[in-house]
Amino acid sequence: MGAALVTGGGGGIGAAICARLAALGHAVVVADLDPDAAERVAKEIGGTAVRADVADPAGNAAMVARAVDAHGSLDVLVLAAGIQSDVPPDPGIDTQRYHRAIGVNLDAVVFGVDAALPSLQAAGGQIVVVASLAALGPEQANPVYALTKAAAVAYVRAMSTPLAPRGVRINAVCPGFTDTPFLGITGRLLRKQKIPLLTPDEVAGAVETVAAGSGTGEAWTVVPGRPAQRYEFPDVPSSLRADGTEVVLKPFMSAR
Repeated sequence: MGAALVTGGGGGIGAAICARLAALGHAVVVADLDPDAAERVAKEIGGTAVRADVADPAGNAAMVARAVDAHGSLDVLVLAAGIQSDVPPDPGIDTQRYHRAIGVNLDAVVFGVDAALPSLQAAGGQIVVVASLAALGPEQANPVYALTKAAAVAYVRAMSTPLAPRGVRINAVCPGFTDTPFLGITGRLLRKQKIPLLTPDEVAGAVETVAAGSGTGEAWTVVPGRPAQRYEFPDVPSSLRADGTEVVLKPFMSAR
């Protein structure tokens, strides 16, 4: 097993993923905005801690450099950092909260992939993005959060084609409500209604399943009581020419 870098690794789902990857034999680099949390998890699993602001391109470059310096290569990148948007579906949008949600939930995926790609390509590695079930269905109470997660899944699917010739796989895991402090008051309401919640380790298990597979450009759902399963996206309608024949568009490949 090679080196794995996990963002948002200082707690919740990210920490569970770090523990799971370490148990599989990976040398794990725990990246988090909170250096104390990262250090605590790293100590528990025998990993390496690094502070990283994943919304910043320089922060992503630095955490990847730290992983490569510590272990010589990077084989697995798990982008698990995320925050609630706290932007309600009402007029008068809080632009500061909006941009912070975009930065952590979406920019961090783009910047993380970009920073890690040279190392992952050299190792024939892979990327797993932790998105959300909110990416696949309407989340009326938290539309900005749903926006960021849906965009992350779309990015994963789009990037799978140009990354394939480089030997790099990329997939997304989309968990439902998970029992972590991330849920806030929503967690208390769900427990009061006796709605089952995922454990962080169940989500980590789904990440392990996806990482052990061979697919790319996939989104996997994780919900209580069901095994992780690949989500089947509906086909996009094809255009018709004047003579009634279909126009089949092949994915455009990167020239690089």
